[in-house]
Amino acid sequence: MATKKQQQPEYIRPGIVPGLAGVIAMFIGMGVYESEWYITVLFAISILAAIMVVFSWQSVDKKKWIFLPLFVAIAVFWNPIFRLTDGFTPGIQWWMLVQTFAAAIFFLGGFMIKTPAPK
Repeated sequence: MATKKQQQPEYIRPGIVPGLAGVIAMFIGMGVYESEWYITVLFAISILAAIMVVFSWQSVDKKKWIFLPLFVAIAVFWNPIFRLTDGFTPGIQWWMLVQTFAAAIFFLGGFMIKTPAPK
């Protein structure tokens, strides 16, 4: 019986796990919005967005570079150390809509960003 040599994939999608984790963190953030746990969620979101910035930078498809400024904006806006929303109190419905949009960016970025496979 002849066995076929399995080919290594040319590209991988390393952003799937941090992308899905970012979606989960965004939805958890909606649930704990004005509680003491929200700062922990902000840390998770900004770290996952920074990871996705690196994967966007390494992306092989130039069309997918649209995610780079979006993930940079998420990492900056959800930054728990220098909070941009301290003097600004958004309405809860507006903020939930923004978090849903950011969760969609995490989801799409996780599945659309692909990088060259290591040899």
